[in-house]
Amino acid sequence: MRRSHSSLLILILFLLAPSGALAQEQDTSVESILNWHPINQQLYTAGQPGMQHMNALRALGIDTIISLATPSDANMQEANRAAELGISFVSIPFGDDGPTPDDVEWFSSVLQAQEGKTVLVHCNTNRRASAFTFLHRVLVEGVPLEEAMKDVQFDPSQSETWSRLFEQMLAKKSDAAVIIQPGAPGSVGTVIENASDLALGMGSFTEADVDFMQGMIHHHAQALEMVDLMEGRTNARDLLMLGKRIDVSQQSEIKLMANWLRQAGADVPMMANADYMSGNHASHASHAMHGSSDTLMPGMLSMEQMQQLRDSNGTEFYRLWLTFMIQHHEGALTMVENLFNVPGAGQNQDVFHFASEVEIDQRIEILRMRQMLQTVSSD
Repeated sequence: MRRSHSSLLILILFLLAPSGALAQEQDTSVESILNWHPINQQLYTAGQPGMQHMNALRALGIDTIISLATPSDANMQEANRAAELGISFVSIPFGDDGPTPDDVEWFSSVLQAQEGKTVLVHCNTNRRASAFTFLHRVLVEGVPLEEAMKDVQFDPSQSETWSRLFEQMLAKKSDAAVIIQPGAPGSVGTVIENASDLALGMGSFTEADVDFMQGMIHHHAQALEMVDLMEGRTNARDLLMLGKRIDVSQQSEIKLMANWLRQAGADVPMMANADYMSGNHASHASHAMHGSSDTLMPGMLSMEQMQQLRDSNGTEFYRLWLTFMIQHHEGALTMVENLFNVPGAGQNQDVFHFASEVEIDQRIEILRMRQMLQTVSSD
């Protein structure tokens, strides 16, 4: 009996005084994120954060997470938790052909849209994140090369891939872009000489803002349904990677829009509920988007077009999916344009930033999809 008491005492002491290894596993500070690196008070780079770090990122004031990590369950969990905390989450995963100059420009466009926000850029180990951030700072922000290189978390000269990319991109340094505030789709952006000119007040929201956020949830929901249709109909890696990016980003954006609508005291469309967001996309989408009205929002696919996708596979599916998603994205651009055409609308800071990000992201994806279509044989 005495031996049993001793064993119990040892167990209690162990539980009350965890080992250093156990304590380390439970470290929730941002500094414990793999290769955590602050560049300034509004920009950080790192490797993949764990779920235990998310509250600390919110407490630090992170407004946006740009993930360059390989798509994974951890990436999806991060996106979901970010949405719950009110953090914008943008996923830019790349395939085996990356990194490329197009990838850098895509990333740079997204980062420019975060002006005035506090941003974490991360990948799996902070190689890609610090490299892309370095190129953005040098080429877009005009940070001196030597100063920016201090924040790169590996030696690019030891990698032929990264050395070649750096040489290729830095050759354009004399033609580096300035900060551009995007205008409405189809219009010329405004060159911003003073970044402080981009500052916006929170402002009050309008009925048009609410309608835009509600409508965009419906719009995103159909995009997710289209991504679901990839399963069993295509094995094209470039299309699957694009679908994965759309799935991660737009699920996260639906949650952010739903949170904004709740805070505004407005109705939240049904496809933003937990059942839909858990992956049961198709069970609600068709009824929600086609059952109540014959009028579709800009770019939305008709029931006949959705059926065309369901009935196709292989090369035919590849071509149809890209064609229809370009139509869908162009509709989103029209929705953004319509928002900004309403007097007083789009001035709420959250709505402005979200609409601007939609515009930039959808335009870049349209260009990529058109390039992908060009590679498909006409026969």
